[in-house]
Amino acid sequence: MRVVYLLAEYSLHNHIVETHRSARPGDHIAICKVPLVLRGKSRSETVQRIVPKLSQRFLLGKVVEGVAMLAITALPKLMGRGPVFRRLRSIARRHRLPFHRTEDIMSADAMDFIRAQRPDLVVTLFHQIVRQALIDVPRLGVVNIHPGLIPDFRGIQPYFWELSEGSARAGATMHFIEDESVDSGGILAQASFDVPPGVSVQRNYYLTCQAAGRLLPRVIAALEDGSLTATPQDGEAGAYWRWPDSAAFTRLRARGHSLVSWRQLVGLLAGADDGHVSDERLSGGSDGVA
Repeated sequence: MRVVYLLAEYSLHNHIVETHRSARPGDHIAICKVPLVLRGKSRSETVQRIVPKLSQRFLLGKVVEGVAMLAITALPKLMGRGPVFRRLRSIARRHRLPFHRTEDIMSADAMDFIRAQRPDLVVTLFHQIVRQALIDVPRLGVVNIHPGLIPDFRGIQPYFWELSEGSARAGATMHFIEDESVDSGGILAQASFDVPPGVSVQRNYYLTCQAAGRLLPRVIAALEDGSLTATPQDGEAGAYWRWPDSAAFTRLRARGHSLVSWRQLVGLLAGADDGHVSDERLSGGSDGVA
């Protein structure tokens, strides 16, 4: 199986690639890393577009989270936990995987890289909209890892909204990208878990990526042998969430959660969540997604 990953520039995404590599060592894996910019926009243009949509409290919290992530990326090697926050370029170098960086996934150089891998499957976890020209490339389709439970939490930062809205469950949904609409394709699988009391948004995202990483090899195997069929979504069900506002941040804090927790980050480095259990269900069958 030949798989190309389109991933945002975020170190926690390493779990997904590392788990795939371990579970299916015979697969050809390539990585296309996309910085956190809007397609066709520079970093400054992206900031100008996004920042006005954010509440001051949420923005301050994201700055603190960013500083925390920069700080702890230096700690894993000292604590013997290098793989936990290993960057995508480091993973590609370590496993000798084809690697490309682009700020526009639909640019000529990015499309040339993807086509050169002759992918059976493209897997995405990033923020740019995939256009039809890319959807048509892989033989088996494009699978999106959505870091939230669809249909209740479509849209932006679902792992935040799961906590601020008091959901009892969180997790990841894997679905096809069938057209240029957002979070609308047929559902292939879900991995969900009980929301831990007092969990931070950052830890919730870590647990979500960890659960998605465990489930993805099963999804790939089932797509490869033709035993997995997507369950169509009901477009009228659930909700689409946008950037969190001040009221959402207040609800998050009132429910005992936070954007980032240093104590929980240290726990991740110490392996506190290595055995965290999630409920993994493929679409259809006895354990299928309804």
